[in-house]
Amino acid sequence: MTPRSAGESEGRLRLPQGLPFAERAVLPNGLRIITERLEHVGSVSLGLWLDVGLRDESPGCEGINHFLEHMVFKGTRSRSALQIAEAADSIGGQVNGYTDHEVMYLYARTVAEQVEAALDLLFDLLLNPACAADDIAREKEVVLQEIRHVEDAPEDWVHDLLLATAWPDHPLGRSVMGSREGVMALDRGHLLDHLAAVQSPGRIVVTAAGRLDHARIVDVVASLAGPLPPGRPPRPDVAPVLHAGSVRVRRSTGQVHFCLGTAGCGHRAPEQYVFAVLDLILGGGASSRLFQEIRENRGLAYHIGSYLQSFRSAGLFAVDAGAAPEEFDLVVDLIGREVARLRAEGPSPQELERARVQLQVALSLAAESSSFRMQHLALCELHWGRVLPFDEIIAGINAVSAEDVFGLAGRVFAPDGQALVAIGPF
Repeated sequence: MTPRSAGESEGRLRLPQGLPFAERAVLPNGLRIITERLEHVGSVSLGLWLDVGLRDESPGCEGINHFLEHMVFKGTRSRSALQIAEAADSIGGQVNGYTDHEVMYLYARTVAEQVEAALDLLFDLLLNPACAADDIAREKEVVLQEIRHVEDAPEDWVHDLLLATAWPDHPLGRSVMGSREGVMALDRGHLLDHLAAVQSPGRIVVTAAGRLDHARIVDVVASLAGPLPPGRPPRPDVAPVLHAGSVRVRRSTGQVHFCLGTAGCGHRAPEQYVFAVLDLILGGGASSRLFQEIRENRGLAYHIGSYLQSFRSAGLFAVDAGAAPEEFDLVVDLIGREVARLRAEGPSPQELERARVQLQVALSLAAESSSFRMQHLALCELHWGRVLPFDEIIAGINAVSAEDVFGLAGRVFAPDGQALVAIGPF
């Protein structure tokens, strides 16, 4: 859903309404362009999104999407790594990339006068990476260090372990970074073959939000990517099946870091808003039941919370916390008691209203950012094929009833539908 915050009642909020300036164009080759003009800012946030995920990685090449995102910044057929850095600095803004389970994207944030230069750089990175053998060898060491960095941070690593435990036979259960063995096995041929397979204009979505001219962006993108021929579509989504079980990893840590997961919902599921409300009531904020009982009343944890991790076809709803080793079992038991109480009683009217307000205010605050609105355009296009107006989201939040939350609470964290992962000095 959206970042969390606190606020006042619905009637006194100034909430974002619609997306009145959103415009959409589709090039003849299938590349999609969605923009939103914002009169109140002087900057522009640009995103070049590639609809490629772990489902598209071939056996033995796990982690190739993430590695490719690293490699695009190491040089293209027309720019060296230094020239890429200089081009990024010359627009005076930010240029970077990101890989997730279901998408890879490159983004830039700059001023209106530098939009064409930023688009030229982003498309050069995506379409023309050199993938030189020497650069690949060096970057393997960087990615291996990145993997070690995550494994040395159990509060981060535990979330990857939860996915691997809950969905062991599905691509979404794998780490975005891949394994050490998989990374070391990659070579230039793998990268170029994979790029050719996924570099399809039908997979590319360009989004922009800020002080911009839609027609001009369409013209620039058409000149840069219009000649691309249609390519291979993404592999179909197949929903994973949740595997219940418990995994404990021994590490010399001062705390036990753990996640307790159950079946959630995908982005397209109608109950996404109910999950968002349930999340805030159970563990999504300082007034939530878990925070109040386990941290404030008992002092058993510094961090405890819940979250919904959604993908297109499925999701996981999880509680995560850190506890002293001798109190780990007690904290897990207390989580179970709070879940059971919510399943038996449902939410109070005050909890329900507070959660609705938190979600609406969070959306209102996030909508002030051009970067958020650029991402909103892209994720809506990729997940739903249309831009969700903010007032539609708010209506979905307000439609959640106490009966909805009660019914959902009765289904989550069933005894035979939980996956527990923990890292600590067992």
